Amino acid sequence: MTTMTIGQAESSQGLGSAEPLLVKQTVPPRLIRRINSSDVFVTQLGIVAEDVFEVGVRWPGSHSFYAPATPRWHDPLLFLESVREAGVLIAHAGYHIPMEFKFLTNQKWFHVDDPEGLRTNGGDPVDVTMRVTAKDIRRRAKSFAGMLFDVECYRDGSRIGTAAYRWSCVSSAGYARLRGQYRDALPEVPAGAAPVDHELVGRCASIDVMLADAPGENTWLLRVDPAHNVIYDHPMDHVPGNAIIEAGRQAALLASGMPEAIPVGGELDFHHYIEFDQPCTVTAHPVPGTNTIRLAFDQGDVRMADGSLDLCNG
Repeated sequence: MTTMTIGQAESSQGLGSAEPLLVKQTVPPRLIRRINSSDVFVTQLGIVAEDVFEVGVRWPGSHSFYAPATPRWHDPLLFLESVREAGVLIAHAGYHIPMEFKFLTNQKWFHVDDPEGLRTNGGDPVDVTMRVTAKDIRRRAKSFAGMLFDVECYRDGSRIGTAAYRWSCVSSAGYARLRGQYRDALPEVPAGAAPVDHELVGRCASIDVMLADAPGENTWLLRVDPAHNVIYDHPMDHVPGNAIIEAGRQAALLASGMPEAIPVGGELDFHHYIEFDQPCTVTAHPVPGTNTIRLAFDQGDVRMADGSLDLCNG
């Protein structure tokens, strides 16, 4: 493949151009909707064929939020976050979706073939490769409206997991109309309810705890501190997807009573934005005879998101 700089990649014609796209230097955080370079895990991008991409990813030996789940394994949600970053990078650099467009996550699915594929490397970074295939590409007039990314993740030539990421996008003007009164909403400091004990949800710090106690069996309140500089590393008008996924993981650990467990598969459907101005409950119920935990996020009487996680005791 022909080497190109980030600047060339952003200004090239993308699909249908004579030159294959290749990013082979540090990816600017803005290309994946991040502020801090320490939260950028994608490292390079290449076109394999039409609508098929190869993305290099480096999992750090340590991270302030996506730390190894246990000394033995990287956090599987680091894999899922890497899928998100790869998707945003491809959307901008591969399909030239304008930077001002807003992305809406519709569904995420993942499966770890073998947890050993997530093994740590003595504190050193680990490099993996993702093969991403774009499907169900939808357009709105001359613009892209969304698509599905199917992902296969490889380490040292062996497949270690798969994922899917369905998303849609709208222009900034369309997003303002969509959000209405919430378009300028700001996160609020959680009031009243203290976070659950961080050790019960496999975290090292209280700021990383996304749940507070609530009445009801296997029910908690979603609690996201706006001071969290990974969850809220740029302005947002709703609770972001990575906070919802982490809250789901923590609820699954509490419901299972296995604080050292790691999620090795699951799916989440995002139906509505979770807003800042009213409580959101998170419920988690084990499926009898399995390691699967069913999850639901409700705000008022409206189901905002739901899905499941499959746990493996670490």
